[in-house]
Amino acid sequence: MFDFLRWREVKEHQPQGSLVYAGEERHFEPSLLHCTYDSQGLVETCLEIGGESPAFPADKTHFLMLTGVHDVATVARVGQWFGLHPLLLEDVLNTSQGPRLEWLEDDLFLTLRDVVFDPENIRLTSSQVSLFQSESLVLAFQEDDAPRWEGVLSRLRKGRGRMRSMGAPYLLITLLDALVDRQYAALGGMSAAAEAMEERLDERPTEESLLALYQLKREIIMLRNTVVPTKDILDKLADPAEEGVPPEILPFLNDVRGHAAQVTGAVHALHDILAGMLDLHLSLASMRMNGVMKLLTLIATIFIPLTFLAGIYGMNFDVMPELHWRYGYPLLMLAMAGVAGGMLYYFKRSRWL
Repeated sequence: MFDFLRWREVKEHQPQGSLVYAGEERHFEPSLLHCTYDSQGLVETCLEIGGESPAFPADKTHFLMLTGVHDVATVARVGQWFGLHPLLLEDVLNTSQGPRLEWLEDDLFLTLRDVVFDPENIRLTSSQVSLFQSESLVLAFQEDDAPRWEGVLSRLRKGRGRMRSMGAPYLLITLLDALVDRQYAALGGMSAAAEAMEERLDERPTEESLLALYQLKREIIMLRNTVVPTKDILDKLADPAEEGVPPEILPFLNDVRGHAAQVTGAVHALHDILAGMLDLHLSLASMRMNGVMKLLTLIATIFIPLTFLAGIYGMNFDVMPELHWRYGYPLLMLAMAGVAGGMLYYFKRSRWL
């Protein structure tokens, strides 16, 4: 349930700053994509991680994307190129922590969560993304090979608009916007699943439907634990006291903040709706059960006097009134019908039916 507890044993008895991978097992080779660009053009290169540190001219913007942090030597090597502190690299390798932001003088380091929702299995998958931004460089660490940055790379390759001319701060905001868009997609899948479940509320609830509703509510809580800290990080980035974002980039950051706030509000609303649906589901099941018990109780109540009369005239005594009378049996049936009808009339008058 809580990944950071699962991986805590890996970090036990390890000194602070020790580079130990604490995450899920991965079976692909790490790769490092280097995009160097300015308003005039873009150059893409797959870097050899084991070689010497490449040149990063300050007059160009650099986007490096390391895919796969399960190889400690690779992460250490890339961190050495940019002088990243061992504590930051430790955070990169510990892929079970929550979103957070660190100010490093003029640089930024962010740890965020990327989410994907599987509607068939009603499962939210979360993976860690770490971002380091300096004056002319953005370095992205991602633990899996999901194509989360394809939209950003496509815009860089097309070279339209402001993408190539706004520098590293704008690139960072664009990456954050892509993550928020993926939160939108996950929220949309959960909302569609919730609507489908709501349409089936009038049907007789089953164990499977109740379990599916509970699982969806559980996953929306996990999504809430991602989107709320993400919104807080964006708010901290926009704090004028920090001066971490250039004034010309601030409108774009505020736009992303607006999207994040909308997702956060919708997640809270969907959580409340699912909680209400679960309560309604249980209440409807209880009402149906109460209706069945009420009907059975009324039937049993009607048959109590009828059983009494049948028991009286079923006794094996010779001398009994109307025992040998020709009209005794029809009269008894008529009396029993009258008793049952009278009780039904009384129940209806009392609105018990």
